Amino acid sequence: MANAPQVTHEDDIGSYTAPVPKNVQKDEETAAYVGQSAVPIDEKTNKELFWTINRRILACIVGTYFCQSLDKGTLGFASIMGIRTDAHLVGQQFSWLGTILYMGVLVGEYPTNLLLQKLPVAKYLATNVFLWGIVIACSAAAKDFKAMMVVRFLLGLFESCVQPAFIIMTTMWYTKSEQTVLTSLWYCMVGVQLMVGGIIAWGASHFVGHAIYSWQLLFLALGLLTCVWGLFIGWWLPDSPMSAKCFTEDQKRLMVERVRSNETGIQNKTYKVHQTFEAIKDPVIWCYVMLQITSTLVIGGLGVFSNIIISSFGFTVLQTQLLNIAQGAVTIMVMVGGATLAQTTGQTLLVMHVWTIPPIIGTAIIYSIPPSPSTRIGLLIAFYCTQFFLAEGNLVFSLISRNVAGQTKKSTTLAITFVAWAAGNMTAPQIFQAGDAPRYKKGFTAHFCLYVLFNIFAAVLRVLLTRRNKEKRQAAANALAIEATEQVDEKISHPHAFEDLTDKENPDFSKPKMAKAHFIRELIPAHGLCMLSLAHLSLPFSTALILPSVCGYAGRML
Repeated sequence: MANAPQVTHEDDIGSYTAPVPKNVQKDEETAAYVGQSAVPIDEKTNKELFWTINRRILACIVGTYFCQSLDKGTLGFASIMGIRTDAHLVGQQFSWLGTILYMGVLVGEYPTNLLLQKLPVAKYLATNVFLWGIVIACSAAAKDFKAMMVVRFLLGLFESCVQPAFIIMTTMWYTKSEQTVLTSLWYCMVGVQLMVGGIIAWGASHFVGHAIYSWQLLFLALGLLTCVWGLFIGWWLPDSPMSAKCFTEDQKRLMVERVRSNETGIQNKTYKVHQTFEAIKDPVIWCYVMLQITSTLVIGGLGVFSNIIISSFGFTVLQTQLLNIAQGAVTIMVMVGGATLAQTTGQTLLVMHVWTIPPIIGTAIIYSIPPSPSTRIGLLIAFYCTQFFLAEGNLVFSLISRNVAGQTKKSTTLAITFVAWAAGNMTAPQIFQAGDAPRYKKGFTAHFCLYVLFNIFAAVLRVLLTRRNKEKRQAAANALAIEATEQVDEKISHPHAFEDLTDKENPDFSKPKMAKAHFIRELIPAHGLCMLSLAHLSLPFSTALILPSVCGYAGRML
């Protein structure tokens, strides 16, 4: 559990209150719950508030991202369930089904970010979840390339609000010290959906000889479940701490107060043109853009083609579906592990550099060693190494949520970065060309180049953020006449936290410090989803499922 926000300090040097910046315009709803001065919150109360919020907010975020990942991943599961044959897909048409989804995201990203600033976040999210559930269910009726292109485009259009909404909700409800691990918890639903979806797809694969195909059953069942979930979060999820009817007035005030030190505010529905231009001119934002593009060009292709790549190693359709369980477990461990390491060390960008090493090694092995009965297990392990790169996505999200302030600047940044995210995912399936199958050497060569570019942009971003922090600490130190160290941050009383200032306008804004280790130890095992435990338990479970079929075919296949 994170420590209570350090809002007051008793020492011989008074807390630092910076001069009032220009462009101050408070949100009226937020202003009703805050004062000019900070209110201290003891650790016990802060802990109670944290878990009260989790029961409403984190549960809905995690569940929604699981639904999105599962629904988006249906194409990957269906790829080896006969959809290419049944829908008469030829050449690059299957790749285009992966691409068109992100064209929908690309079209929807800017308007959805504007609407997220103007409309109640939870209600807008619930509406989109319900609508994409309908689209997934209708996908069962799509039996040719044109129809599938339409439903995949609509799916991307309605799903475009999810990650931006989650980043807004994370900054609205949680402190900076909590955000990295919490972001990894909802982002690692990508791994959980591989495990659960693999089992569901394995079961659906046995549905043969009926009026509908097995992949159609998969689409129909998951779509209807998503519609039910959309209705649930519309009822259960509050739009903001101020409007939450499920909490008392005292709880609301303390929930607002505990995020004061974020310096990112909670909400402001006034569009500010100068913040838009600041976002466009800020080089840090364009580093986020390039990190999104270079990471999604790898992640997007691996997501769509993972089952095809694994089956090319020599595994059967049913074995490949079951191997998704182990792949999902690996994904959970690398995502939560990366976030935990970043949180405990306070070095997110360095962890991002380290997390590119296993994918480079895994890609080199897949590129160099041809598949055969004697090499397929090694190739499978090498492919699992590439899953480390999936953790880069949630680490980039956490950087954006913690380091961008000002509601209009944040919405503009989210629009720009998620357009880049969509563009990368849209292009990624095209890296794997049908003519390059089954080894996809050209695709993996492109991945090598992308790993290099990703590390370059991460290094540039680190230099920019470090320089910006140093300048702000020096300015605060000059005002206090003390040495410019991280201790300067403790002298700040956060008077401008809810004035809708950008990270550059607000003199108190700086890169967050690392969290206490006990926060992570308590959060991960105590939460009902228990991601790390699930990952550890799923490995022997998946092994128990897979080994009988592998051993049964040992005489013929090994």
